[in-house]
Amino acid sequence: MTRFIRVCQTRYVAVIVAAVTLATANYLLWNKSIRHMDVKLDTPARNHIRDSEAGVNKSDVHFVIIACKKGNKVKYPLRENWDHQIRQIKVLLKSAALLTSTVIKFSIVTNSQETYKEITAIADSWPSEYRRRLVFGVRREVYYPPALSRIQDMFCWCCTERLFLPDVLPDVDSVIFVDTDTIFMQPPEDLFQNFGFFDDRQVAGVTPCLYMYDEPWRKRIPSFGFSGLNAGVLLLNLTRLRSFPGGWVPTIKRTIAKYKDAIELADQDILNIIFSGRKAPLAYEVGCEWNYRQKVCSLDRNRCPNAAAKGVALLHGCDTTFVKNNEPKIRAVFEAWEKYDLRSSPGELLSLMEEGLRKVNRSAGGCATLSNIDDILMKGLRRHLVVA
Repeated sequence: MTRFIRVCQTRYVAVIVAAVTLATANYLLWNKSIRHMDVKLDTPARNHIRDSEAGVNKSDVHFVIIACKKGNKVKYPLRENWDHQIRQIKVLLKSAALLTSTVIKFSIVTNSQETYKEITAIADSWPSEYRRRLVFGVRREVYYPPALSRIQDMFCWCCTERLFLPDVLPDVDSVIFVDTDTIFMQPPEDLFQNFGFFDDRQVAGVTPCLYMYDEPWRKRIPSFGFSGLNAGVLLLNLTRLRSFPGGWVPTIKRTIAKYKDAIELADQDILNIIFSGRKAPLAYEVGCEWNYRQKVCSLDRNRCPNAAAKGVALLHGCDTTFVKNNEPKIRAVFEAWEKYDLRSSPGELLSLMEEGLRKVNRSAGGCATLSNIDDILMKGLRRHLVVA
């Protein structure tokens, strides 16, 4: 009996030792695989970036821009000037690369291979630390449904293309569209976090316009929320849009047919009409700090409390604000980003921006009349950049 007990004890100890050995081997294998995964993803250095607030799967962070190059015959020469557009795209991509702590995919929708190559070559001269933070997808061709090809020049050339992204990106589930005249002032992945706030019916995330749509002369069309939406930033659940009640493209067709004499701002008006007046909104309202524009601060007060509290998260230079001098404070931010070299310390960007903003005094009018405008514009950027 005693011998039997000893044999059992010996076998029990052997089983325990084998289990511990196997667990240790599995851990070492898992740890090795994780390290190799990190190398494969080429995770960027984070020494100048504070942790992002986003609780999203960072491998899914995906943006899309639309850039069409047309000949000399354009409706809006300043808006559609390609030299201005490419300057703005360079700053947009630079701001994304500097502020992200992950790898971001950009899809580029263009009307020519030449334009695509020009955009994707922007990062070629950057330090490798920043080049590897942006991944460009294959070129996506501009597409319009045959019955709606006429709306390609409804406003600026092919700006209405954003309406048809569910067809242009058939293999994509969720993506954020941003106008090319936008600058990230806080990590792009923090904007992507808003997808997690959608309810089970919402197909899009939109930012409030905060002016214009609540004025009597704009009441010819219904609009989203209390002050309409601005179409410069759109969070799109493309999977849900492909199953939109009544069909997404047919809904666009019906909207244009019904309001054709009242639509002035093309895709923006169309989206306002579609997302208006629903008891259960199909669009989620994203914070106004993610689409801060000149009229949000130039019409007698700051109309975005979130920006005053947390700082501007994305600056939108609509109405050619970045390239003409109609709003010097906002142009100063753009010019600081344009001058900034990614080989320099992030502190250099802050210095350039502070200097440029300081040169614009209150007599310039508009946003400059707000005593705290410099803080509104820079607060978020300062919070996310760690300066040695």
